[in-house]
Amino acid sequence: MLLSNLQDKVLEVTGVFPWYKRMIGGEKTSYSLQNLPLMTSEILDTHYYTQDSDPSLAVYRTSGTSTGRRKAIFYSEEDDKNYIDIKTKLFGELLAGSGCTRALADMGTGHAANTALSIFERLGLEKSSIPFDLPIEQHIERLQAFKPELLYTMPSILDHIVYAAGNPRDFGIRKIILVGEIATLGWQRNMARLFGLDPRDIVDTYGSIEMGTIAYYSHELGRYILAEGIFAEGLGTEALGGDLRPLGKNESILVLTSTVRKMMPAIRFVTYDVVRDFRPVMIGGVEKQSFASIVKRVGRELKHGEKISLYDIEQVVYRHIEDAIIRVKVRNNALTIYIKSKSAVNSTAPAIREEIRECIPEIGMMIRNHLLDDIEVFIVANGETLESGQVKNKKLYYQKDKDRAEMNLSGGILSTIGNTPLIKLSNLFQNSGFEVYAKMELLNPGGSAKDRPALRMIQEAWKEGRIRPGTVIIESSSGNMAISLAMICKYLGLRFISVIDPRTTETNIQILKALDAKIDYVAEPDPETGEFLPARLTRVQQLLAEIPGSFWPNQYGNANNYLAHYHTTMKEIVTELGRVDYLFCSVSTCGTIRGLAEYARDHGLKTRIVAVDAEGSVIFGGNKGSRRFPGLGAGIVPPFCRKDLIDHIVYVSDWEIVKGCRALSQNESILAGASSGGIIAAVKRMEQEITPGSLCAVILHDKGERYLDTVYSDSWIQNQFGRELSSEDGDVPN
Repeated sequence: MLLSNLQDKVLEVTGVFPWYKRMIGGEKTSYSLQNLPLMTSEILDTHYYTQDSDPSLAVYRTSGTSTGRRKAIFYSEEDDKNYIDIKTKLFGELLAGSGCTRALADMGTGHAANTALSIFERLGLEKSSIPFDLPIEQHIERLQAFKPELLYTMPSILDHIVYAAGNPRDFGIRKIILVGEIATLGWQRNMARLFGLDPRDIVDTYGSIEMGTIAYYSHELGRYILAEGIFAEGLGTEALGGDLRPLGKNESILVLTSTVRKMMPAIRFVTYDVVRDFRPVMIGGVEKQSFASIVKRVGRELKHGEKISLYDIEQVVYRHIEDAIIRVKVRNNALTIYIKSKSAVNSTAPAIREEIRECIPEIGMMIRNHLLDDIEVFIVANGETLESGQVKNKKLYYQKDKDRAEMNLSGGILSTIGNTPLIKLSNLFQNSGFEVYAKMELLNPGGSAKDRPALRMIQEAWKEGRIRPGTVIIESSSGNMAISLAMICKYLGLRFISVIDPRTTETNIQILKALDAKIDYVAEPDPETGEFLPARLTRVQQLLAEIPGSFWPNQYGNANNYLAHYHTTMKEIVTELGRVDYLFCSVSTCGTIRGLAEYARDHGLKTRIVAVDAEGSVIFGGNKGSRRFPGLGAGIVPPFCRKDLIDHIVYVSDWEIVKGCRALSQNESILAGASSGGIIAAVKRMEQEITPGSLCAVILHDKGERYLDTVYSDSWIQNQFGRELSSEDGDVPN
């Protein structure tokens, strides 16, 4: 066993920390490591991190925790000397034969940064450093002026340097030593290529303020080797107790004991870092402890975040984008991946999201079980800062709910969203042999079902800190989503810009203006596809780049779109009806139908899901053609489309849509929008197929007032179709 002086170590710790002596039960002459307590975050929070400062000691503070509190870690002169001695010896071995004479530390504040220049000096290197909080342009200027051959930095800082530099090879760097966040092998290989280095010239070191240098990566062995003075154990989550979930195969939590650290209860310190393949190896005839990789962190405060592996996520992203800067946020049940790249395009995001779901079984399983909301992947626009907003920032970070009482996200008019009535359509289907109930989403305060996802997208973005007072909200919408967002933003005091196209009705434009929305008009369709949606999305990206601090809810790719209906709409229908045999829902972004269908599937319902699509829509592979009505159908396959959740697809023509709307108004006194007319037409089309006695639910999506100059205008209908509606057309769509 490498830890041969355990008894002396215990006596040392009990002499410095009386609380530790009480914890282990007083005086003993013999101890075994496994019988000593684990130094968990709870114990250290209680006894160590908050203790009074001793003026004779150096104190270093963490940059912050999930609780928002900075921890204090203490070093004596002997601790600092041991730290510098070990690191100097290690750096000397890593730099042997490299020919490096100049070294730059670019890593901010903290223990590693404060001791870097001393280590460089002892190695006989010309030295320099730069504070992390300077603008990235000054980091580049210092690199260009000093021309370091050795760069000692953090992965997140190196990301920003590469992104801002013209050609990283021009710096003349020969060797890069890393400390801080996880640096996956894929990321390291990519950095080596960008700097024109052999992958072995980038060396990752692993440490913590509490324990000092812990390990370094050996390219020869393909493993991390534990540093001098450190003894490690690999434990499962069961050893820590509580509600931590089991780890994956060959994974363990690293627990460390230091023989050289004095002003820290450094016996069985729980790092909460998960490593893979922890085992001893032989180096020069000497047994050394080692592990293959660091993959993630665990912790009770992370909820389901303990399943999230930055290591695996980065491996997926780099298969698609070589020059990516990646930040991963885990907040409660949400996983968001931010990617900044000079070459990436938004179309890459869905492929990355799906591959992560498939390649990381734990994440896919959690999403299917709704322990974790669906992954969101955002391509950050050029010129826009990453989520944490500094040159130095974490690559994987966790955030709990915060009290943001300064904005009432569920009061006033917002409190009336959802819980819409469910009424029986007694007249239209009185002779059908089955019952049809309409979910009156048009009675939401904003006039459509879009109120639900609009509110959830804003609420969740606010909780995550992506929206704050003064944020400008930008969305591409032909009508309903824009109106919902305009209503919500007006109530919350946020500015809203709606990107629209010629198909947006004059009525909708007037509603948006009444709610103080700014209109941004796209006059020409996308030249490649002939569709307005890609052109509107391009304009959204331009506005995001032009307006600092702006936010795009992205109704087409934000999981909160369909989760709003999963958690509210379908649950309300089932609660009231008891069972639903057929559910008819129109499709456009596919957010509504996906939320409804996933709820039915996950709750074991036997509901048959019927998608109502417009002729000319390509969502389900139909032939592309012109469509007169926005909000029904699409010229692309939306990211939310899940054909496997759909039991039947009904295509309706523009003429059927008009007749369906008129049938609703004439027979049920319901003035509904175009998609609702399509729903009525679809039910009538399937009338002979629906089992007698069935309970059918239909979604009446939006108000008809927005279609007074189209669907409900006789002159418009005559102009568009060259025919008039007969009295029979108002009764039954045929």
